[in-house]
Amino acid sequence: MNAYSTRCRYRARRPWAQAVAAGAAMVLASAALAWPTEVLRVCADPNNLPFSNDRREGFDDRIVDLLAAELQVKVAYTWSPLRRGFLRRTLHAGTCDVVMGVAAGLPGLSLTQPYYTTSYAFVYGAHARVPLDHLDAVGLREASIGLHAVNVEGSNPPPVTSLVARGLQDHIVGFVPWGRTGEESPQGRIIDAVAASEVDVAVVWGPIAGYFSRRHPGRLAVKALLTDPRRPELSFVQPISIGVRAGDEGLRDAIQSVLSRRQQAIRLILAEFGVPLADAHADTMLSAGSGATR
Repeated sequence: MNAYSTRCRYRARRPWAQAVAAGAAMVLASAALAWPTEVLRVCADPNNLPFSNDRREGFDDRIVDLLAAELQVKVAYTWSPLRRGFLRRTLHAGTCDVVMGVAAGLPGLSLTQPYYTTSYAFVYGAHARVPLDHLDAVGLREASIGLHAVNVEGSNPPPVTSLVARGLQDHIVGFVPWGRTGEESPQGRIIDAVAASEVDVAVVWGPIAGYFSRRHPGRLAVKALLTDPRRPELSFVQPISIGVRAGDEGLRDAIQSVLSRRQQAIRLILAEFGVPLADAHADTMLSAGSGATR
């Protein structure tokens, strides 16, 4: 007797189970039908590995492909650099319907539940004499510290605030996270600088740390930066969601149904790209697993 026939006998004995199953199927069907389209239109940065690029080699590109396969739709991209006004130029202008990698809680959008959570991280030489793996590490007093987007467009990332509070502002070396036209993978320059001993340590966003450190096997250590005990109000950990326009809840719910069903598949994609998953109650970086990047 096969599993299907066994399931049918079970339902025959319990009519309420059949009703519950039918109701669940109707909910999923109504979520899909709430956005009558054959194309999942996505806006993304064309040169933003490990997240996305115009060859669709990023982990968010892979997750988009998974969503499209589950929803049985095609994918169309609108490419736009991730700069100030990105959402205004793309999602809110109607050139796309979906944006990946949105900070959970961002106002003005309809958001899925987070599909991963990550944090900032330290990247330093694996054989460093003194580990540079926390904000009060003694070695930071003598180290050059690489950071992304220092004082760009009037704001700084939380690590800058913490380092300045410790009087380490003169140790900071700024790296712009976007490159010149035609420059490949500009986000990775800061990690290459650590590997080449141009800076002693970098404090970067977790997916960037995990992905680009793998290009220097055995040479770099990665350690989570989850909190600053001196500045507990600063947010170093961020849950990440998928965003659609407010009012497109049918599309959001259809995407959420896939995220909920395919959590393990998404986790494996994150692992393949070295994306570290942050546990806010631990002091270590929890990796989704190991594996070579594409």
